[in-house]
Amino acid sequence: MRTPPVYVYTLCIALLLIGCRSTRPDPEPRPLGSDLPAYEAPRDGPEQPAGSDVRRPPEWQNAPGDTLTLQESLALALANNSRLQSFSWEVRAREAQALQVGLWPNPSLGTETEDLSTEDPIGDFTGSEQMVQVSQPIELWGRPGKRRDVAEEERDLAGWDYEAARLDVVSQTTQAFVGLVAAEQRVQLARELVHLSEEVFQTVSRQVETGEVSPVEKQRARVPLSQARIRLRRAEEARAAARKTLSGQWGRSDTTAFAEVEGKFGPVRPVPSLDSVESALDRNPALARQQDEIEQARAVVSLEKSDRLPVPAVTVGWQRFGGRTGSDRTALKAGVSLPLPLWDRNQGAVQRARFRLERARRRREAARVRLDTTLSKAYRSLVSAQNEAQTIAEETLPAAQSAFESVRQGYRQGKFDYLEVLDAQRTLFGVRRQQIQALSRYYQARVRVERLVATPLEQLQ
Repeated sequence: MRTPPVYVYTLCIALLLIGCRSTRPDPEPRPLGSDLPAYEAPRDGPEQPAGSDVRRPPEWQNAPGDTLTLQESLALALANNSRLQSFSWEVRAREAQALQVGLWPNPSLGTETEDLSTEDPIGDFTGSEQMVQVSQPIELWGRPGKRRDVAEEERDLAGWDYEAARLDVVSQTTQAFVGLVAAEQRVQLARELVHLSEEVFQTVSRQVETGEVSPVEKQRARVPLSQARIRLRRAEEARAAARKTLSGQWGRSDTTAFAEVEGKFGPVRPVPSLDSVESALDRNPALARQQDEIEQARAVVSLEKSDRLPVPAVTVGWQRFGGRTGSDRTALKAGVSLPLPLWDRNQGAVQRARFRLERARRRREAARVRLDTTLSKAYRSLVSAQNEAQTIAEETLPAAQSAFESVRQGYRQGKFDYLEVLDAQRTLFGVRRQQIQALSRYYQARVRVERLVATPLEQLQ
């Protein structure tokens, strides 16, 4: 028995390996939030069947305790955010698509019977001819690999969409945490104002009882007390809304999982120079995605060019020639069919692919300009908020605090009247509210800049 040539084995192995190429690695995560694990869809499919009523993954069992830190908030959001999970599943879908398009087309099996006689009994094929054949399209010119290249580029685009969504979760959760810290500080400030207004009201009430001041002063003191209580209720309502915004980042509509957040606004940190921040803009996944769009468009051009060439089909079959005298004859058949590209040579598709490649280049240029402009505005807002917060902390607040303490002490000694105390109190608490707002703006602006460069600003100092 003759051994088939070596190239036959090589061809068989190559055909078996079509579609078994390993997928490319995920796009490298950007530095921002990369120290925390994020949700990744399993490669073997969803854990729950389609139509399942399960609304949260098992990670939700890791619920926070009474006190919630920023790191815990980020970990919960990255593990349970539904939007991030949807992008992860799209990555898996693109991987499956890359596997599918790299497969060769299936062969076709056909059978044919000829020269049937109506005079023969049913089921008697003695005088007929039977043929069985197998036809296999042979995709040359690297078509399966080029289709897979296009699909893998599309998978990379989905990977960058996932990375952008991950950074969005990090920045949005951080902003929600900052918003809740600011809301809790406003509640604390409102409580202090209520407590101070009650003290002033009690002091005025005693003075009215002793006849030191007119009863009208007591009514005057009641007004700021009532206003302070109204402000406290509003601050508590705003805090409840901020709690819901934060818990919504990991898919919870209630806010009973934690009692308070562990965090406060510290001194503002130095801001790196604009040049160092702009040098990190290339880390923005939007720019990386635009570059991969160019690569995907190039792959499509290559694929469309290969589709200009015909796909031959090889046919191998067996044929039986029957005879009415009982003598049968068999034969093997082989053939090749080749479409003739006379009119349709895929001209329009090639031209379309080239146009879209040029569009991808222009889109990347536009994305760079847009991000440069956005970063410049965000950086100016950050510097402005930093300067405002520093001025309040170093100049405005100490002066207001000193003035209030002096007026309050003088009022107890009879040097100032009630209106002067009320004015100093209003000024002090107005400055403290302004400080909370300035610090909140500073940290929110810092988060926006970090999102644009996908890097913590501490790494850019």
